[in-house]
Amino acid sequence: MKLPLVVSVASALAVAPGARALPAPEEATRYSVTLRPDFKKQVFQGEEQLDFQAAAGIVQFSKQPGLRITKVTGGSLVKDGASVRVRLRKSGRQSLRFRYTVAAGRGLKWLANDKGFLSTFYCDAWMICNDRPDHRASMRLEIVLPPSDFLPVGPGRLVSSTQVKGERHFVFEQAQPVQTYLFSFAAGRLLSSSDGDFIIYAGAGGHGIALQKTAAAAAFFREKASTEPLHRTYTQVFLPEIGLGQEAAGLGLMSEEYLLALEREDDVDLMAHELAHQWWGVLVGIRSWSDFWLNEGMAEFMADAFIERHQGRRAYEQRMAKLHQRMLALQKEGKDRPLHWDGWKDAHEALGPVPYVKGALFLDNLRKQLGESRFWQGIALYTRRHARSLVDARALQRAMEEASGRSLSTLFDEAVYK
Repeated sequence: MKLPLVVSVASALAVAPGARALPAPEEATRYSVTLRPDFKKQVFQGEEQLDFQAAAGIVQFSKQPGLRITKVTGGSLVKDGASVRVRLRKSGRQSLRFRYTVAAGRGLKWLANDKGFLSTFYCDAWMICNDRPDHRASMRLEIVLPPSDFLPVGPGRLVSSTQVKGERHFVFEQAQPVQTYLFSFAAGRLLSSSDGDFIIYAGAGGHGIALQKTAAAAAFFREKASTEPLHRTYTQVFLPEIGLGQEAAGLGLMSEEYLLALEREDDVDLMAHELAHQWWGVLVGIRSWSDFWLNEGMAEFMADAFIERHQGRRAYEQRMAKLHQRMLALQKEGKDRPLHWDGWKDAHEALGPVPYVKGALFLDNLRKQLGESRFWQGIALYTRRHARSLVDARALQRAMEEASGRSLSTLFDEAVYK
């Protein structure tokens, strides 16, 4: 009995060990998605075109149960459940088209009191996608709204805003391939404030203080990374959703209550964390969920390093002390694990506090071991070398060894892999 051929839609070029480059433009996957929200029924009508390179056989994509496919063209639907399998008739450049309806689920939420909607992290909540971290793609997202005072935001940049037959069409373009969990979007009753390359959308305008602090954090990260982020413009959206904090391509989603803390209490932590992801998460991506700490631990540490620059050494040391206490609590609860961890079954299981807490503490220790100059040289080398690439922990190790002129095998083996 011959098993069906399952084809991966991700491809790669030969690069340095520990890193994976983006596919060539003619090989890259491209998603084109149109979403029409129904505010009364709280569902979305979706249309999607998925262009990619693959051999004849069966391709598999992810989706959540709340997404119901009503039509497929360009291939034959083999399975529609927790995953989507489509049989391709011939090899080469493929173009699949889907129509579907979407209800709220993990990663897709309608805000309370008819205040809008948002998506976070889980792209399979609202589109058919390859959600593996070793897969990058470009995206055209069109959000079609009825006449209202709602304003949407999306990944990449807004390339057009038109009105057709009473509907308002907003098109967002993420031209450079990124991982699909960076395709978040939102809509609400929002006003914009801007200062140069930084934009804030919130319930009210006039957020000069927050924009100034964002610009200061961006300058710090640019200095330490020694390279530019993927997007020249960075947009922050503050929504009526408690505890919200999510990075996306050129975009950060946060709660409106935090905006008050940022401006009135100088609480720059969440702003800096989400902004840091534009370098460590968007520009440099992880190849596997096993090294999720290279996203979250790095962003946590870099936010703390900015707090040191912004508020002084004592503030940094206080944050490190709190992270040590959190790590001790995780150990007592039996929740400790290696930073590089292959025990996860899916993206949700790969998350949790360890990549954030233990990752930031490891980088702080590495800073102490190498000294200021060599440590920051290593961070800059790692970021520049692997910009627009996918990495694992060995990529960071090699950059740090090259910058310090010494072997770090024992340190990484003990702190990252054991």
